[in-house]
Amino acid sequence: MGEPPGRTGRRDAGGTAPAAEDRWTQLPPELLPLICKKLPDSADFVRFRTVCSAWRDAAPLSDPPPQLPWVVERRGSAFQARAHFRFYSPSSGRTYGVRGNGGRSWLVMRGACQEHLVTTVDLSTTALYNPLTGERLALPPAPYPQWRHGVVHVVADGRRRGGAPLVVNASTKTGHFGYCRQGDTKWNLVDERQDMGHRAYHGGRFYVNTNAQETLVIDASTGAVESVLPPPPRSAAGAGAGVSCGDYLVESRGKLIRAVLFPRDGVVAASPEDYYLNVYQLQEDGKAAAAWAKVESIGDSVLFFDKHGHGFSLEPNGAAELKRDCVYFVHEKRTWLDAGEYRFLCRYSMMNGEVDRVVSLPDTFGDTWVVPGLWPTE
Repeated sequence: MGEPPGRTGRRDAGGTAPAAEDRWTQLPPELLPLICKKLPDSADFVRFRTVCSAWRDAAPLSDPPPQLPWVVERRGSAFQARAHFRFYSPSSGRTYGVRGNGGRSWLVMRGACQEHLVTTVDLSTTALYNPLTGERLALPPAPYPQWRHGVVHVVADGRRRGGAPLVVNASTKTGHFGYCRQGDTKWNLVDERQDMGHRAYHGGRFYVNTNAQETLVIDASTGAVESVLPPPPRSAAGAGAGVSCGDYLVESRGKLIRAVLFPRDGVVAASPEDYYLNVYQLQEDGKAAAAWAKVESIGDSVLFFDKHGHGFSLEPNGAAELKRDCVYFVHEKRTWLDAGEYRFLCRYSMMNGEVDRVVSLPDTFGDTWVVPGLWPTE
């Protein structure tokens, strides 16, 4: 076997040993993307790109390694004033600090975001903010109650094709929601019904679950309800017999996926191991009405859902605790006498139906999640 980089006794023509850095830069170029995809989080990705020009070329900013979203430190309320941000990475177990824009007062909206957080500055200007690049993208002003009683979802839909991020703000009190893209002059509001729950954007439409487990299909350009999908089929052997703990929607590899979380005893889930999931895919063949069909596997996909039902589809990466054919969700429970709470990021395996606790979430970090991104908006 050859000796590790920097430990060889060979010398060049001038009689000097080659530097360890030179040996690393001479790795076969076809190996570099494979190594990069196994990094656990964005901090390691940045360090990888600083080794040399060959490593930087092998790791474009538009193609970072898959990782779990980072959770943002909370400050006691949904509106969180701050001049700097702190993040916890479940994939690496590290905490990172990032300074805000010029030390001004920032308010961060809770929710799940891809690349950009939704912030307001000095209680006046609303913007998308990328905490890793410092990029700010102006958003139209929204009614104050919408922000105060709402959660947001930022979807990087079409970003790789030059599109702008889609921002959805939903009221936790009424279920109504508004949406816009960076560059729009106003928010589009959807407020026709009072029973709207979790939602996802897919193919120019919003799909919104209702309290009756139906799914509204809403045209994103007009806000009109195009159709109503019936509830998904219930399985035999007691599956789906109880009241669901969560009913989530997410687009994954061009398909719309629905995941319904249930307590195993049909009553209550006291611990993460007490859950199971039924997963469905929307069948759209053009010959029959669209409907939900139960699936037993999501293949190489990885799904992530926050406590509000917002979701992401990710790629597997064992180094970042992202396992294929698994669904990640947050279990949260108040302690006895309501003295506090404990939270776990959990992983449900579609293969065997088992739930693992991936990591215990620190008490100082809340329910705002962001998938880090370093690629600038064009």
